[in-house]
Amino acid sequence: MTIYQSTEEIYEVLVPFYEHLTTDPAVGPKFVKANTSFRIRHHDPAAVFLLDATQDPAVLRFGAEAETQEPEVELSMSGDDGHKFWLGKLNLPVALARKKIKVDGGVTKLLGLVPALQPAYAQYRAHLESLGRPVDA
Repeated sequence: MTIYQSTEEIYEVLVPFYEHLTTDPAVGPKFVKANTSFRIRHHDPAAVFLLDATQDPAVLRFGAEAETQEPEVELSMSGDDGHKFWLGKLNLPVALARKKIKVDGGVTKLLGLVPALQPAYAQYRAHLESLGRPVDA
């Protein structure tokens, strides 16, 4: 069973989580320091997010608005793999090698940002719990 049953559901969960990350003092400045933009495309269910960290604070766009700007890095993954990543249960280099996550653009920038995301894993778990959602997929 997939963790997200619909596009609406994935947006309901991830939009506030991503918005929090852009302003979080432990994560937000690290996005800005990376000085890049990322588009994350999910399938099963379909959803699209764009994080523009070329400005301070970073700006989140989602849905059709996320398609209005070309990112430096584009990631594509299932909703379940995105969920596992934010729980810290999906190793990015391994997922890239196994094609669970497909990347177009600066893989080096992406991999360099991963250590900065460590605080986000616990925040994602807490976010799910605050919504009364299951944590484990």
